[in-house]
Amino acid sequence: MASSKKPPSNKIPASALKKTKPLSLLDLVDKAFLSLLESQKKIKSMMVALSGGVDSVVLLHLLHQLQKTHHFTLKASHVHHGLSKNADKWVKFCEKLCTKLSVPLDVHYIKLPQKKSLGIEGEARRLRYEKLLQSKTDLVVLAHHEDDQAETFLLQLIRGAGVKGLSSMAHFDDSRRLWRPLLNTSRTDIEIYAKKHQLKWIEDESNQNADFDRNFIRLKVLPILKNRFSHIIKVISRSSSHLAEAQYLLDDLAKVDLKKCLKSYNYIHQLQVKTLDKLSNSRAKNLLRYWLEINNQIMPSKDLLDELLRQVLTAKKDATIKIQISKDFEIRRYKDEIYIVKKNQKGQKNYEIIWNGESEIILPNGSKLKFKKVRGDGISLEKIEGKKLTISNRKGGEFFKPDIKRPTKKIKQLLQESDLPPWERENLPLLYIGDELTAIPNFGVDIKFQVMTKELGLEVILLR
Repeated sequence: MASSKKPPSNKIPASALKKTKPLSLLDLVDKAFLSLLESQKKIKSMMVALSGGVDSVVLLHLLHQLQKTHHFTLKASHVHHGLSKNADKWVKFCEKLCTKLSVPLDVHYIKLPQKKSLGIEGEARRLRYEKLLQSKTDLVVLAHHEDDQAETFLLQLIRGAGVKGLSSMAHFDDSRRLWRPLLNTSRTDIEIYAKKHQLKWIEDESNQNADFDRNFIRLKVLPILKNRFSHIIKVISRSSSHLAEAQYLLDDLAKVDLKKCLKSYNYIHQLQVKTLDKLSNSRAKNLLRYWLEINNQIMPSKDLLDELLRQVLTAKKDATIKIQISKDFEIRRYKDEIYIVKKNQKGQKNYEIIWNGESEIILPNGSKLKFKKVRGDGISLEKIEGKKLTISNRKGGEFFKPDIKRPTKKIKQLLQESDLPPWERENLPLLYIGDELTAIPNFGVDIKFQVMTKELGLEVILLR
């Protein structure tokens, strides 16, 4: 007998065909923030880069609402470049907006240098970021959006950028604590939000000046591409994401190679040539780019990087190599290592600094001393206890004995016999307990103050 039950229907219920309601802009930023919290420590403070344009006004409005839910402190920062006759009006606009929202505002006045090596746009951007990154906050939040990402990609493409440049802007830049929650949002959606919430904003008249490269791309190039390829902004954004993943892998590879090329992570400004020479040409250049980046150097051109690698690997041990990589820094080789060296370092004036237990001390020439308690190395903490540890510059004629098997010698003679490069010998700080020379950072500890094998000691590292 046939079953009276009806076979299951393959028809999809009409209710299931209904499109999911798209998230509001506030919900999208909220979701992005919760995602960020998964990889970061608790975020207690944020600072919005507020230009007064529609993008940053909308961002401030969104974060002001999220603040009620997530309980972070919020402030804004406005940079006055002085490039527009309306710049003072923009400051007043931002002040009025922040007063209305009860958001503290910092206003920074900057002056562009007469010699603009990066061009007006580049110098203004550099100084703006410099001011923003000086702020004491957990996050600097920027209003860059999807259209900005496309413009940046095309700019970098025109300039012949590599993978890193073409990956454009990151949603979150961990090293600089920059967050861009609107990076997947279109300029159109931002403007719709602003009108819906009756927000006011300012229009920078320079945005209509096609003499600036970014404006030329926005006003002339992208409209043509959009007319032919309607989804070009989304496509470029997707390509940037692919390239960002590729750059992540290249950085991971560079980290592996860097471990092999460093004496230790205390000497991040120097690389061992023998290990670098074992890498393929492409891999060696990838490492050099990463090494320069983590030492806060401006990335050299392809030709300069090629020449740098060629000279470093082919020069004889006793050859004098000086390759200028920026206005203030050069690459030098000494024996089997290459170094990032600040140009024209002046000799230090007499100084005396008392160590009061700090983990770091900045010296007058800008170098840094790091103090760390370790077992079985460094200055004996027992011999420091109750005494004054002071740091001063070399004055000449000092004697030192870091090795029990070797005689006491003048510091000058010991340094000449060492592997320390000549340019690093001049400004070495000296550490004293009372009137007795105790240690020379990165060089050694006098035998009278050395730790026993299992004893707790104070390691002092000099960072250039």
